[in-house]
Amino acid sequence: MLTRPRIIVLLIILGFYRSTWFGDYIYPVCDWEEPGCEIVCNRTSTYHTLDEKTICFSKAIKSYEDIEFFIKLDDDSFVDKEYVLDLMRTYKGSKHPVYISDHTRRRDKENKKNLHLVLYGNGKFYMFNQNLFNCLDTEFKYNGTRNEDFVFGGMVNSGCGERNVMFIQEDDDFIWHKHYTNKNKDIDLGFIRNH
Repeated sequence: MLTRPRIIVLLIILGFYRSTWFGDYIYPVCDWEEPGCEIVCNRTSTYHTLDEKTICFSKAIKSYEDIEFFIKLDDDSFVDKEYVLDLMRTYKGSKHPVYISDHTRRRDKENKKNLHLVLYGNGKFYMFNQNLFNCLDTEFKYNGTRNEDFVFGGMVNSGCGERNVMFIQEDDDFIWHKHYTNKNKDIDLGFIRNH
């Protein structure tokens, strides 16, 4: 008997994904109330308020205590199902906070104490476990508008401490951003209309 994986896929926009294997696991993070939305954040819906949306969804999913893994996936990204299942098998039951992504650092002289050179994941895909979520600082404060993924990295660093987190490098052979090419398929993911 197949059991449903304990995973939540957090999508900023859902259009394309309703017909994929993620369908049963999607908890859409929407800009406004609409059918199928689980979490509503960012009612102003601009690129400059995505950092607020990240804090909002992080607070909203606190109630999902029985979920072991979470995925944040951009609406113009696609990830291989078997790759996700392999990651789940590998890190299932980890005692440490796990943060899987394409990690990088960024300078922020305006926020030297809490964001400057913090390690954060590329927003096209990041996956993290409940242990990371449990120590995430959802009251994280910073100056100015910032990239939402950078802010998530700040929330991780502030709450969990960088030295306590397992930062796992994603394998980009299984993640497609903006463009999907595999076998005889060639899709511009950025062109799919979803609003």
